[in-house]
Amino acid sequence: MPARQSARQQRPANREANRDPARAGTRGSSGNGAGPLMTWSVTFVVIAVAVIAAAFVTSRFSAGSSSSGSPVPPTVVTPANIPSNDRTLGNPDAPVTIDLYGDFRCSACFVFATEGTETEVVDNYIATGKAKLVWHDLLSIDSIDGSTASRDAANAAWCAADQGQFWVMHDWLYANQSPTEDASAFTEARLSAIGKAAGLDMSQFQPCLDQGTHDAAIAAEAASTPAQATGTPSVFVNGKFVTGPTANSWPGYAQIKAAIDAALASPASSASPASSASAAPSASPSAHPS
Repeated sequence: MPARQSARQQRPANREANRDPARAGTRGSSGNGAGPLMTWSVTFVVIAVAVIAAAFVTSRFSAGSSSSGSPVPPTVVTPANIPSNDRTLGNPDAPVTIDLYGDFRCSACFVFATEGTETEVVDNYIATGKAKLVWHDLLSIDSIDGSTASRDAANAAWCAADQGQFWVMHDWLYANQSPTEDASAFTEARLSAIGKAAGLDMSQFQPCLDQGTHDAAIAAEAASTPAQATGTPSVFVNGKFVTGPTANSWPGYAQIKAAIDAALASPASSASPASSASAAPSASPSAHPS
């Protein structure tokens, strides 16, 4: 899983510091005879961006997104007026199906879910009935660090789905994710506290969490991940792979929008390849590479 591993190894502060403004400044000062003032300006911008990014990471930790303290309420919330069924969000008869492969520990998934892309997809296509969004668990970080925190978080979300609250838990899990993807953010005790804070019926949720009720189903789904989904987040539209993470970026709205618009314009767009949250978008899935 080279693309996902490379992206995961970058710390959030470094990732923020290497975004386009800093990269553009570095190019401008390299090999073109730029003077000391230009070099100093570029250095200042890079340092300033790094400091701001580090403050963002620190604020996420101090807000309670680690393994201690009270769970943090989500600031980005899936609209409650959109119909949902299990892990499918939107009109079940929508002409376009968007399959999203994610990991609740994945920091790139956090960016995807909370910094515009998923929100725009939901606002422009899911809420309007043009498409439905189907979540699939891809336990990419567990497969690297040998923990079960990604699986345990996925089980917590499935337990919430048993109460019709998957997307509520989706929002709460991302709000309380460790920005360094540390497993300690999703211990069973922490997941229990998150479920309680999210307003779940704990008489149902706690036994489901304790017993790992959905672990086997989650593992089976992860094992049937399409070959193109080599990292998280990965997106398919009507069964066709659109985009996934690379070493320095993650799926963007423009790519997904173009794929959805093309599917809507196609006469075959009504043929939805994933009618339920357990369906994989590929007719010939392969085991997820370790």
